[in-house]
Amino acid sequence: TFSGRCARKLAELCAANKEAEVKRLLDSGKSVSNLTVSEGMARYLKEHENAPKPLGKTKKGTMRLMSQEPILASISLAELTASDLLKYLRKRHDDDGAKPATVMQDLAYIRVLAKYARVAWSIPVDLQEIDDAHGVSKQIGIADRSEQRDRRPTLDELEKLLSYQHREKNGKGRMSEFKTPLTDLILFAIFSTRRLSEITRIEWDDIDFEKKTVFLRDVKDPKKKKGNNMTLFMPERALDIVKKQPKLAGEPRVFPYAERTISTAFQRAHHWAGIEDLTFHDLRHEGVSHLFELHNPIPQVAMVSGHKSWGNLQRYTHLQRLEPYDKYEELSQRYKLGGPLMLA
Repeated sequence: TFSGRCARKLAELCAANKEAEVKRLLDSGKSVSNLTVSEGMARYLKEHENAPKPLGKTKKGTMRLMSQEPILASISLAELTASDLLKYLRKRHDDDGAKPATVMQDLAYIRVLAKYARVAWSIPVDLQEIDDAHGVSKQIGIADRSEQRDRRPTLDELEKLLSYQHREKNGKGRMSEFKTPLTDLILFAIFSTRRLSEITRIEWDDIDFEKKTVFLRDVKDPKKKKGNNMTLFMPERALDIVKKQPKLAGEPRVFPYAERTISTAFQRAHHWAGIEDLTFHDLRHEGVSHLFELHNPIPQVAMVSGHKSWGNLQRYTHLQRLEPYDKYEELSQRYKLGGPLMLA
């Protein structure tokens, strides 16, 4: 392989490096070069358990499921081909019923693993094979970006949701009031434009009623999972809802409820009201669109919603009227809330 005056020296250096590489790639007696995709997923999760930059909940959960996938357990990382990937992607779409956006996410995490394996484990994964699988799967429609939602609740639908009174049996078989303030949570989600995960983390000390701001920790960001803290403005109606909440001893949060509890309550109300295709996250879309319908300019709306670019903010904007329109004027008067936030 080597020639010239330094051939022997170069050969010995190459052999030493290769030997060190093989020793480094051993994992419980098995060479990492023979790692399957599913085993790679498991190893990736293990090596990131205590990483300074932790994995997101969705990424961690998806990779854990992929580490148990039979098809991926038969595919070698080092010999990964577009054909192998396409077989897996078809199975996810056709057999598992995964939507194109979910299939696309799976493929994205395989690419993340492949790039990590090339650097951390010296496995020569061919990234072009992944790109080829991406191109074909997108062409035939089994993988694609998530569709842009434009679902906004009507006032009639909101009236039904806000009138929902849920009762459930307690331990003694008696009916007890459902304690989650779903009405306040729905209205707060709209007027504050906050995500459910953010709502459950807001503490009383995070809110400055005088400046009308809220401090948010770990705001969702595709590139920064932790430490992405922001101070954003909060509309007057959202602040009025906060002021209605009782302060509980030893509880720093404004809405001390689990995400799952709120989500379950919303789903029950959604089903009870006979409303189709409406999610809790759609309330954030509704709030952003409402701010624009009040004729607030882009920078001011972004100071409430937290979006960093017009491209992202636009995905949440679906106007129903061009002239200034306060959709919640009558409803706000009924619930004794303040006026709309007009920053312009």
